[in-house]
Amino acid sequence: MSLNSLTLSATAVYLTGMLVGFYIDPVFEMNSLDNTALIQTFDQPKPLLFWSIAGNNLSVALINLAGGFSLGIVSLLNTFYNGSVLGYAFSVAGNDLPVTVILRHLLPHAIEIVGIILSCSLGLYLGIYLIRAAFLDIKAGFNFKGFMIQAGITLIILLVAAYLEAYVSLSG
Repeated sequence: MSLNSLTLSATAVYLTGMLVGFYIDPVFEMNSLDNTALIQTFDQPKPLLFWSIAGNNLSVALINLAGGFSLGIVSLLNTFYNGSVLGYAFSVAGNDLPVTVILRHLLPHAIEIVGIILSCSLGLYLGIYLIRAAFLDIKAGFNFKGFMIQAGITLIILLVAAYLEAYVSLSG
């Protein structure tokens, strides 16, 4: 299976998660939240905020990559979960905020989504390779060069997403 077809599969999983998250009934309203943590986030120095967001983004990607050792199951679940969280955030924010505010603060996540999907496809690729090699005794080739190129692209995308979130999305 190619990385391209696995990327399409990972995209379908993410979008399904978004739909599920969007249609979950919100258990709270934004007006009833304690905004202290949110205000503290805005007050952090931008470089510290960048590294915090980058660490979170990279941990999601590493979970997806390591999910290959669970034969791709953890990669799929993690990607579905991340999609459902964003869908839920859109749902809750849509009830209380204008669309322009939502897009300004959540649009940088669009780039992050690409990184999450690419990392999921890497986990799936590794999982399928392990299934073929270990369980089906099929002499499967592993496209190491393509795998590393996609991993590098994923890393760059997630760092750019962290930069945009810290310096654009969370600015004023």
